[in-house]
Amino acid sequence: MEEKLKKYYRDIDILELKALVERKLEKTPPTMEYVRNLILDVKLLLRILLDQDFPLKEDARKDMISALLYFVEPRDAIPDFIPLIGLWDDYKLVRYVKEKHKGEIERYFESTPFFVANYF
Repeated sequence: MEEKLKKYYRDIDILELKALVERKLEKTPPTMEYVRNLILDVKLLLRILLDQDFPLKEDARKDMISALLYFVEPRDAIPDFIPLIGLWDDYKLVRYVKEKHKGEIERYFESTPFFVANYF
């Protein structure tokens, strides 16, 4: 997983990343439970990255950006157009990042007003 994160990281304007993610989400129907969870996880990572008032650690920021860039890439390890499993690799990588930076995510929820942190 670490190799994928390093491979997909690039310095990108956060608003450009937001636009890419939103375009991909528009094309991602929540057909299966893992896809619905992926959508929620992607929105959470994006929300944290967009919060200018939250001092996110640099390694977490880079990993979250990498995971989102992997998500928007249609031809990754398992091409997204493959029925049923096309987003499985995206799901696993985003979940890996969430688990790796669980402390940062918990800190985000502790330091952000409830209605703001959970609105995504």
